[in-house]
Parts: sequence; C-alpha cells; structure tokens
Amino acid sequence: MINDKKMFWIASYPKSGNTWLRLILCALFFTEDGNLNNFNLLNKITGFDNLKNFRFVKKKSLDDYNIIFNGREYNEESVLTYSKYWIEAQKKINIEKGKFGLFKTHNARLKINNNFYTDSSTTLGFIYLSRDPRDIAISYSKHINKDIDETISFLLDGQIMKKEKIDNKMPEIILNWRDNYLSWKKFSEVPSLFLKYEDMLNNIELEIQKITKFFYKNYNIKITNESNKIKNIIESTKFDNLKKKELQYGFSEHLHSNFFRVGQQKQWKKILNKKQIEAIEKKFKNQLTELNYI
Repeated sequence: MINDKKMFWIASYPKSGNTWLRLILCALFFTEDGNLNNFNLLNKITGFDNLKNFRFVKKKSLDDYNIIFNGREYNEESVLTYSKYWIEAQKKINIEKGKFGLFKTHNARLKINNNFYTDSSTTLGFIYLSRDPRDIAISYSKHINKDIDETISFLLDGQIMKKEKIDNKMPEIILNWRDNYLSWKKFSEVPSLFLKYEDMLNNIELEIQKITKFFYKNYNIKITNESNKIKNIIESTKFDNLKKKELQYGFSEHLHSNFFRVGQQKQWKKILNKKQIEAIEKKFKNQLTELNYI
C-alpha cells in the first residue's frame, strides 16, 4: 500500500558525516531561514532501531518478544528474531498521512533469512553518504575509544555494533565498510542519492544543491527561499561553528571524545602506518577505486 511507503533513510557507515548531513537536512526542511541555533532539530531525524518500535511483537509472539527483550546483550538469536519484524515495524511507524519521515541509520541494507532490513514496500528513498575508510579508521577509533589497529579490524570485518541493551537501542548490523556501501548501492527499486563526505568538505554549496534538486525531482518538494537558506546553512553548519555549539550546549551522540573533533580529509596520510594503509586498500580496492579514493 502506498501509505506504507513513508521511510526516507539517511544511511552511512559510522563516522562518515551522517550527523552533518542530518543537520543540513534539518535546516533545509525544518527552519525558515536555514539557521541552526542548536542541535535540538536533530530530533526531527531519529533512528529507527529502537526497542519501542518492536513492542508490538509481544502480541504476536511472546517467545519472540522475550528473545528480543530479555538479557543484557543482543546475540545471533535475538538478531535473527527481530529481523523477522523489520518491515512490519516500519509499517507501524506513526507518520502523518501523506508525509514521510526521515530516519538515520548505519545499518547495512542486509538480508537475514529472506528478510531485508528495508525494502520498497516501506521506503520512499534514501541518501547514502560515503567517506574514505582510511579516515574513518582514525575518527572512529577516537569515537569508540579503541586503538587504530582494533578499529581497522572492525572496519574490515565488523558485523554488529552496540550489542549492549542500553538506552532502548537495537543493535546496528553494519557489516564491513565495503559491504555496507554495496548493500545500499544494490537497492535500486527506490530513488537514491549517493554523496561523498569529501565532496561536502570541498564544495558544500554544490552538494546541498544536489540534495534540493533530488527532492524536487523525485518528490516535488520545493525549498522556498533556497539561495538564502543555503547560504545560512553553510555558515551555521561550518565545522568550527558546530564545535562551538557542542562546547556550549553539549551533544548527546558523543561517546569518548568530542563528536565534532577535526572534520578533515586525508588525515590518514600522517597518522596511519604502511601496514594499516595496505590492509584497508587491499580489502576495499574495488570500491576505493569506484569512489575515486585511490
């Protein structure tokens, strides 16, 4: 049913600029002039993977409900169980009729026992944001407070992050950097826009214009006062300004370091050693080439 198609995803591997992109979208769609005074508007683009979205399972199967909700950590059994309800949970999301919601995710668009994380029955479209995995390794290591070798190991072979059942959050099954990207790349049944973090750093105005054209072309959504709004968005989402806002107001998504830490590209050239660089480039050669990272 057309009413079930209400999910619009902001997807990426962790530490690829997802929050920056969400702030830009919030300024585009939820402000009059494009100015962001604080981070409160991020509540307009929330994560889907919350336990509250799966409480309906209790009425369908008490056994499945207990597998999902009991225990301190998610394991293979609980992931297999709640994956059965991904699409049904998305159909139950309460969105005003005729509109659609914006949802962030680091999940791969994976398939478990014939159950896709999302599909064209619920999804209107998505934006996927890529970033050079050599830089992700550095940023992510600071974010999760792990050394770079351990972070690279996860980047190459990772599956699940946030296994602990805390803060009402479901685990995110992110796979490795390549497979996360490819899982969304293969999702061709709905409109999609693929952006690069590095392009946003180099020409943010052009990338925002790509976004506005995408929403107009595919959903007939016209941004009013576009040129002035984009000008204000660029200013209020500059990295230095975001860092100042984090220091002033705090930011709930940081873990072990400031969330808006450096925001640069090609840090890896000075920080990673030869062995670390070769491990990433060997594993992801095809996608690094496709995205012009090598």
